[in-house]
Amino acid sequence: MTTARNAQSQMTEAQIDRATAGHRMAGMEPNATDAEIGRRQLRGEITGDKAVELAVAVALAEYEAAQPE
Repeated sequence: MTTARNAQSQMTEAQIDRATAGHRMAGMEPNATDAEIGRRQLRGEITGDKAVELAVAVALAEYEAAQPE
């Protein structure tokens, strides 16, 4: 079985910091949760599909919490 770490290339923390800075300069400031999910993917800890799954789950939970009862 191939792990996420072996299935994709990894970025160094410095490369991830530069990518994050580029997003910030473009006006796309990530929240803390999204930034951590992205960092996990770029370090090769999770796949892109898993990163999307986690981000969607977080967004849905935030949306549901904001809905009046």
